[in-house]
Formats: sequence, C-alpha cells, structure tokens
Amino acid sequence: MRRFGWCLALVAVWFVAGPVLATDSDQKVRKDEKAIRAGVDEWLSAFQAGDLDHLMALYLPDALVALHGQPGLHGKDAIRAYFAPGMGKNDIDFKIEIDSIHVHGRNADLVSRYWFTAKPRDGGPVYRDAGRSVVLYKRDEDGRWKIRLDMDQATPDVRFEDAK
Repeated sequence: MRRFGWCLALVAVWFVAGPVLATDSDQKVRKDEKAIRAGVDEWLSAFQAGDLDHLMALYLPDALVALHGQPGLHGKDAIRAYFAPGMGKNDIDFKIEIDSIHVHGRNADLVSRYWFTAKPRDGGPVYRDAGRSVVLYKRDEDGRWKIRLDMDQATPDVRFEDAK
C-alpha cells in the first residue's frame, strides 16, 4: 500500500508540474525563435546598408555559404571575399518570408522564401533572384545565434509575381 501511495504522489506531481515544465520549455523556444527572427532582420539591415563587418559578425568562423550557381564559400574569409566587391555599390531590395524555424537545443534551422533585387548605382544591369533558403544556426559561447550554413536555391514555386 505504501508503494502505491508513492506512485500516486508521483503521478499527482507530474500532472501539476508537467504543464509548468512544458510551458517553461515553450517559452524558451519562443524566445529563441524571436532572437533568430531578429537575427534575420539584422542580417538584412547589414546587407542592405553595405556593412560588411556587421554582416560577418553574424557568421560562425567556419560557416558555409552555398549560393545556387556558385562554389561553396567555406569560412568567414571566403564569405567576406565574395560579398566585399558588391557591398555598398547597389540599391538592394531583399525580402524574406520565413516558412519555419525549429530550435534543437544549441542548434536551429530556418526555411524561408526570398526575393532579391540589386540595382547597380552606376546604372549597370539589374540583378534579380528568387527562391528558397535554408539557414542553420548554432548558439555561440556568448549565447548569440550565429549562422553556420546558409544555402539557397532557385525554385519554380517562388516567383517575383508572388512577392508580398
């Protein structure tokens, strides 16, 4: 009988504390998702402003950027070298619509649709690109979400006509 009482007490504690524990976990995930969304906005602002140093601060040192039609960019030096020549030379319109964010402890993934237009300030040809991207994040030692993989591709279901 005594054993049954302990089991019953544990079940009662679970029913009372279980939802509280789940709520704390849900709140942490929502906080992480909010931080990642803020990071997306920060990335867009830095990119559109041509602030290469700020942009590079959002990547992990060993990050990989894989843009469709381009060789993979391994590490911040390669990423910087790719972005540097065009930074600040174009009027940028870059829209991102987030489809999903999933947080897994110190890692997270984001799937989005994007529409990108670059209008060279020197009057050169306008460049447009639309598609989907997957960005994998990792929380660094300081607790900030940093990009460890940024991969995009052109897809027929994301077109400029569909941009909001």
